[in-house]
Amino acid sequence: MKILVFFMCGAIGGLARGIVGAYKSSLYVGNGKKIDWKKMTFNIVGSLVVGSVVGAIVDTNPVLALTSGYAGIDIIESVIKLSKK
Repeated sequence: MKILVFFMCGAIGGLARGIVGAYKSSLYVGNGKKIDWKKMTFNIVGSLVVGSVVGAIVDTNPVLALTSGYAGIDIIESVIKLSKK
């Protein structure tokens, strides 16, 4: 039962990261460009899933699980951006 708390905290952190990323992406939409809702939804759901897994792995403190869920997807996105260069 305790792992479920960490799972949920990580999911909340990942969800927060996904929403922040979607918001930041929407700020750059302009000049005739449109929001790609499919990509944005995939990003939010992916953040939620990765955040929940990372939160379940980091099972020492709910706050740590939440912040790890937020940072987990951020690290993955940074690695992907670096690999594309």
